[in-house]
Amino acid sequence: MYLSKHMKGQFAHVMKDMHYHDVEIIVITDGSRILGLGDLGSNGVGISIGKTSLYVAGAGIHPMRAIPVVMDCGTNTEKYLTDKNYLGTREKRLADETFYSLMDEFMEGVKEVWPTAVIQFEDFSNNHCFDMLERYQNKYRCFNDDIQGTGAVVAAGFMNAIRISNLPPVQQRVVVFGAGSAAVGVCTNIAKLGARLYNTSVEEVMKIFYLVDTKGLVTTTRGDKLAAHKVPFARTDVTEEQSKTLTDLLSVVKFVKPTALLGLGGVGPVFTEEIVKIAAAATPRPIIFPLSNPTSKSECIPEDAYKWTDGKALIASGSPFPSTTLSDGRVLTPSQGNNLYVFPGIGLGCAMCMPDHIPDELLIAASASLNTLTLPEHLEAGMLYPPLKDIHAISANIATDVILEAMRLGINKAPELPTERAALMEVVKSRQWVPHYPEDIVIEVNE
Repeated sequence: MYLSKHMKGQFAHVMKDMHYHDVEIIVITDGSRILGLGDLGSNGVGISIGKTSLYVAGAGIHPMRAIPVVMDCGTNTEKYLTDKNYLGTREKRLADETFYSLMDEFMEGVKEVWPTAVIQFEDFSNNHCFDMLERYQNKYRCFNDDIQGTGAVVAAGFMNAIRISNLPPVQQRVVVFGAGSAAVGVCTNIAKLGARLYNTSVEEVMKIFYLVDTKGLVTTTRGDKLAAHKVPFARTDVTEEQSKTLTDLLSVVKFVKPTALLGLGGVGPVFTEEIVKIAAAATPRPIIFPLSNPTSKSECIPEDAYKWTDGKALIASGSPFPSTTLSDGRVLTPSQGNNLYVFPGIGLGCAMCMPDHIPDELLIAASASLNTLTLPEHLEAGMLYPPLKDIHAISANIATDVILEAMRLGINKAPELPTERAALMEVVKSRQWVPHYPEDIVIEVNE
């Protein structure tokens, strides 16, 4: 579905004209921050199409109940503004007031026309995504995949890495390269899941993070005005003089001596051999998560990290990478911290229990569910996530736990759902659509 400012006041009519019924999933983007590719404008519609396809493949959402949406708000990418073949609006991006008036109308339109739908925000720019979540999360059935989905997946894998390393969350020192929506979402979810699993406070776990942005270590003493989403993670234990010297990743790593590196900067291979070896010297099992997409933006190649640490690194990447064979014959396979692990299950679960809104507790329930699905034999092989080939079963488990959490919170709006987990799981599985291909197709040709 294509929407733009030229259709303002008509969004609900456009939705009704599509003649879709019982819609369960809507994925919307404005194309302003697509993966590591930047502002693609309306060309970003591919991300919405791809994610709705993954809902079908991963959770068993019926394809007629999933709708990809692009909200064409213009683009600030010059090559599209001057390209006569660009199909979107060839104008600079809308001012915030106009942008939010369009989004408000969209949210109300969905609530009116498709009241059963779950809305997933996808690849909105940092200057909008946090405000959108604050504006809509407690009013509509929506979540942000970049902030909350990424956070839920990485937190689950990170907790499994901690289990292998035998170093509890509060004893970790985590340098995070990047301080945007994904980075803050990851740190927030690790803090919440860590507090839940290790019986400590969220505030205590939040102290383990050292965020690095374009100006260096994020602190309260470096003299600049921090964006609101960075403030909760700004270091208060670093002096002004120290801040002046901590202006790049290497200087921060030397200062912190981290036990874990999380890469969410989207600028390419910044986890150098020197940086990885500093982390390896600080702990027997360093946690290395190069999470940026696509592959060209990854902070390091897992094969290099394995070789630099003699196979001791615990690795999850954002992009898929092949296995590595070390000189001693060991074969190590990096895990992929793919959002596909959680967002289909979150969407399916929320579509079934229909809460008025999606509180953070449902995302943490999804993360905890994924964490438990990684079996001991997976951990022994260095895997931090269950095999992705089992995504249908993974999504069913996550959906079940999301619904159970909604029941615990008193926001489940489907009283007919069973409250016992095994019975509920069977109901969830029965809702998963599976394509059926006839074995024999006869085509008659009349000559």
